[in-house]
Parts: sequence; C-alpha cells; structure tokens
Amino acid sequence: MKCFRIVFVFVIIFGLISCTQEKKDNKNEIKDELSLLDVKIRQEPKNADLYYARAKVLLDNGNLKESLLDIQTAIDINKKEVRYYIRKADILFTSGETSLAFDALQEALKVNPKSSEVHLKIAEFALLLKDYDKTMFNVNEALKIDKLSSQAYYLRGWTLKEKGDTIHAVESYKKAIELKPDYEEPFEELGLLYALKGDRLAIDYLTSAININPQNLNAMYALGLFYQDHSMMQKALDTYQDIINIEPKHADALHNVGYINLVFKKSYTDALTLFTKAIEADTNFYQAYFNRGITYEHLNDYSKAQADFKKVLEIYPEHKLAKEHLN
Repeated sequence: MKCFRIVFVFVIIFGLISCTQEKKDNKNEIKDELSLLDVKIRQEPKNADLYYARAKVLLDNGNLKESLLDIQTAIDINKKEVRYYIRKADILFTSGETSLAFDALQEALKVNPKSSEVHLKIAEFALLLKDYDKTMFNVNEALKIDKLSSQAYYLRGWTLKEKGDTIHAVESYKKAIELKPDYEEPFEELGLLYALKGDRLAIDYLTSAININPQNLNAMYALGLFYQDHSMMQKALDTYQDIINIEPKHADALHNVGYINLVFKKSYTDALTLFTKAIEADTNFYQAYFNRGITYEHLNDYSKAQADFKKVLEIYPEHKLAKEHLN
C-alpha cells in the first residue's frame, strides 16, 4: 500500500506565497525593466551590453525570437565578446536548436580558445543530451584552463553519477563544495545520493542545500521522504508542512502527509482531506486515488472506494493492488 513517487528536478523551484499576485508583480517588474532598457538603447544604440541585457530579460520571459534578435545585434556590434555567444547559445538551446547552439559556442572558442566558460557551457549542453564523452572532454578542457572551477567538478560529478560511478561522483561533488562552500546543487546531489544508500549523511547535505536556498522544494521533499522512510515521522511531517507553506498545491507533499495520517496516525478524516487536495493538484496522481480508496474503505464508504480504485486502473491499468481491492 506504500506508494510514493520521487520527483527530482535539476532546477531551483521558487516557492509562491500568493501565486497570482507574484505573477502580476513579476510581469510589472519585467515590463519596467524592458521599458528602462528600451530608453537606454534609444539613447545609446551602439551599446552592445544593453542589447545583451535586454536579451536576457526577454529570454527569461520566454520571448525567444526577440531575445535572439537582440543578442545577434550585440554580436554584430562587438564580435569579440565571448559572453554574447554564450547567451546566443542559451537562447538557441532553449528554442530546441541544439546544433546551432553548439555552432555559436564554437564561434566563441574562435574568439577565445582559452575560455573555460565556453567549455563548461558545451559540457552542460552535452550532458543534457546525454553525450557523456563530449561532456567529460569539455570539463577536462575547462579544468586545464581553470583548475579551481567548482562548476567543472559539479558537471563531472553529475556525469559520473549518470554513468553509474557514484563513488567518483561523490568525490567530484565534494571537491565542488570545497571550492565553493555555498554551492547549492552539489549539496543537493550528495544528499540525494546518500539518501538512496539510506545513509544519514543525506540529512546533513540536504539540510545544507536548504540553508543555502530555503526555497529548494526538491531538497526539502527528499529530506521529508528520508525522514519518513526512516521512521522519523514528526520530522517528516514538519518538513512536508514547510513545503506546503511555500507551495500549497505540492501534490507529493500533500499525498505523503495524507499517507502518514492514514497508516501511522489512523486519522482517516485528515487523510481523506489531504489525498483529495493532492488529487486536485494533480488529477493523474493514481497513488493518491489508491490511498484515498483505502481511506474510504476504513470509513466504510465502499462506493467511493470502488470509484477511486477504478480511477487508478483507468490511469494505470497494471496496478495489482487496485485490482485486488476492487475485487
């Protein structure tokens, strides 16, 4: 009956206190920033850095075509600035133009063959495309240029982890932290690796990641799950509640609090509420439907239990326990 899903995303997730209001605030800030840059560009039409800055704002706002036009203008004005080519590569890669993104980075290497930043960007893209040989080659090239590059060791650790070499991955992540003590991502990765082993060092590393970025919901969820799997239920509940306070519609945290109420606290009414909220947050969350069905059984509401088990099988037809309970 215990059924969790683990969602590990390589991205930093920003919590929302009031989602609607924050979106409005962000739109206003972006609009103001773009307006200011528009004015500056009209005043200094040959200032490449202004186009570079506006390209970043447009990229972050999803205006990829306009962003690409701006960064190309910056390059046309100053063809010797490596960071312009790196931004162009980011825009192209985000647009799905991976070959053109790598071409832009090759142009950057022609401008400066000793740019560790370019090699690291190539390594980053190659890693996302699971080209591990290309990733490692460029990581090593970056380290030849800059032996103290924390990002290079982080990317090396990530590559080694993907290839199944967790021992050396751990070494690389630790080296990245040694070089940059506030480097959030390797702390999180180490926490995840130790959690998979059941090693309580996971608590230290995940807590460090959260201390660096209190909005890191991925690390918080992994920490809550570790507490739960190791029977530290109150700590698990506290951690999940921290997540829900930041993101009230975090389906996995809601589900797991519901599960603890169902199995350990025998608080079926609370469990029912939480599973329902998880389902409202993710209508295809079959584990939440299944556990809500179990909760309905405990409450002797068999028609609703039956409906939930049928929903589980509609989403995931091979769910054996749902079949058993439905029968």
